[in-house]
Amino acid sequence: MQALDCHRLHVLSGITASSAASRGDDKEHEETYVSNLRYAAERLERENITVLIEAISNRAKPGYWLSDPLKAEHIIRQVAHPNLRMLFDVFHAQIAGGDLSRRISDWASIIGHVQIAQVCS
Repeated sequence: MQALDCHRLHVLSGITASSAASRGDDKEHEETYVSNLRYAAERLERENITVLIEAISNRAKPGYWLSDPLKAEHIIRQVAHPNLRMLFDVFHAQIAGGDLSRRISDWASIIGHVQIAQVCS
């Protein structure tokens, strides 16, 4: 990371089986992800590297656990570390409910990067 002069790291949440929530695995997945993000945020802060999480729609990546920006906001608030931010992807946020202007305004304090792409049907 230092050799590349990289100051942001996107930490993925992973893909889960579609029945994960019904088996109770969703809670375990969330606890593990939150724990890992806390560790990464603390560790990478010393290297001046911001940790980013992104909600990726299930239309684009079926089974992706962090598929809703509201869930990403929840995770960020739960981790409660200033070195964890949202990668706000306009494409995925539009698919997951739209209202982009309000979301950007509401989440300005937790957004660490904005990615812009066109939403096509």
